[in-house]
Amino acid sequence: MTEQAATFEDDDDDTFDYDHKFFDHGPFPDECENEVVAVETFTSCFIRRYNFCPMFFPGSLQDACQIAFNSQVIKERRPVLIYIHHDQSIFSNMFCSNIFCTEIIIEFLLENYIVWPWDITFESNKK
Repeated sequence: MTEQAATFEDDDDDTFDYDHKFFDHGPFPDECENEVVAVETFTSCFIRRYNFCPMFFPGSLQDACQIAFNSQVIKERRPVLIYIHHDQSIFSNMFCSNIFCTEIIIEFLLENYIVWPWDITFESNKK
């Protein structure tokens, strides 16, 4: 095993600085307190970056959970999938471009889940 391979760690905490026009700011503002505005901003950012994205629930996490579990018809219930994004993770852009924002995944998520996103790029949004 080479020294380089021995020191490589597959760690999602690895980060890098983007030098790309789409990544001039994170999907959420720093110290985001309004979940509805945050999700709207996140959705707009994803559409700009990837042209398509999953249909994110346009409300708070609490509202998404209420809708997920309040349907009288059990077959209509869908679990909430929470997508946690970190804009400086080296894997975020690859994951979003090659998997998360592909047509087949978008269709699957739309049919089976209520997708609610949150961005933790800024430390203040990790709370």
